[in-house]
Amino acid sequence: MESNQSICDFGLHSGEPYSKLPASFLNWMVATGHAKQNLAKEELTRRHNAVYDSRMKSKIQ
Repeated sequence: MESNQSICDFGLHSGEPYSKLPASFLNWMVATGHAKQNLAKEELTRRHNAVYDSRMKSKIQ
């Protein structure tokens, strides 16, 4: 399942979609080797790609 459709099921952000979690929380998940770090990595990558795509589009216009 993609991270932007997944819901965090633990801790302070329980019940929130991964797409709404703070980057610091996602980075913590990756750094600590959390069991669901793959979802955090997917979301961080999605955000990175969105920024990159946005910058590329603005250069083209």
